[in-house]
Order: sequence, then C-alpha cells, then structure tokens
Amino acid sequence: MKKFSLILILIFSFQSWTKADDARNFQIEGISIGDSALDYFTEDEITKNIKWHYNNNKKNNEFVIVEFYNYKTAKQYDGIQIAVKPKDKEYKIYVIAGAIQYDNTKIEDCYSQMQEIDSKLLDVFPSSDREEKITKLKADKTGKSNVNSVYYFFTDGGNASVQCYYYSKNFPGSNSKNNLRVGIRSKEYREWYFSSLK
Repeated sequence: MKKFSLILILIFSFQSWTKADDARNFQIEGISIGDSALDYFTEDEITKNIKWHYNNNKKNNEFVIVEFYNYKTAKQYDGIQIAVKPKDKEYKIYVIAGAIQYDNTKIEDCYSQMQEIDSKLLDVFPSSDREEKITKLKADKTGKSNVNSVYYFFTDGGNASVQCYYYSKNFPGSNSKNNLRVGIRSKEYREWYFSSLK
C-alpha cells in the first residue's frame, strides 16, 4: 500500500499535465485516450480482466471495462481501469482511470488530496466547464456512503474527473475501501454510456 504522503509527489511527477482542452492530451500511468491497450497489456491480460458484470444494466456491450489491480508497471495507482470495444482487436482505449485505495478511515485525507488535484486540473484545463457533485451510493440504505466528484468537460466532448468514494460501515460487502479516483473519458464512450441507460 502506498503511503498517503507520497501520492501527490507520484501523481504530479508522472502525469502529463499538458495545457490543452482535449481528453487525448491527458495521461494516467503514461496511457492516453486513443492508445492501443496492446501497447501496455497482452491480449490475454485484457480479456481475462474484462468486467462483464459492470454492463448488467446496459442495453448493449459495445464497450467493456477492463480492470487491473496491483499491476506490475503501475507507479502511482493501486488500480487501473480502461474501457475498450471487445470486438476491436486493436483494443483502442476510450476511458482510462486510476484509483488509490487507503485503509485510513479519515475521509478528510481523500478530500484534501482531491482539492489539490482539482486545483492542478483547473490550471491545466482553464477553459473547461467545471462541475462539483455529491452523489449518495444507493447500495447503502442509510445514505451515509457517497461519492464527492469534480468534473471537467472538454470542447471535444470528453471529460476528466477527480473523485473521493466514501464507504460507511453500513455499505454492503467487506472489501469496499475509501478511495481516490482520477479518470478521463472520451466523447464516444460518454455518449454510449448515457444512451445505454435510457
């Protein structure tokens, strides 16, 4: 587990902070929207880590999420998610996200970290529309678990986000850990995602 005090150093040392209002110019673990996943993972690794159950409430499987935890080349994140089209043998990437988990029960640490990353994103994407949002996690019937999010919407239709997920002791399942997430989504994926929920 990475020490929390090192997170900012790691994120800002390895990220590509290009001043451009375009999802393709943002990197997580050196990976960008539009890259081929085969440049970073084997086809076997990709197919074995597809999370088909994430699509249970979707009308189609045009896109799937592929999830890697404790991946051998990861420098700053505990987990990496990408979205690809399962029928695309080049496995072009349409979403890239990183997550940092921590055992610390003080969610304030995540919020503080989120604010610092948000400040950096605001500097990188000054012309993007910015939105803050707090959403309760439905699985927690007490309403105490939530996700605190900041979104940046790009002129190319993509977006970036930084989020803190807080799981109360009432959240179902013992494996849920509070975590910080940073992600980038392409326009094509976002359009599919929202249309598939209708």
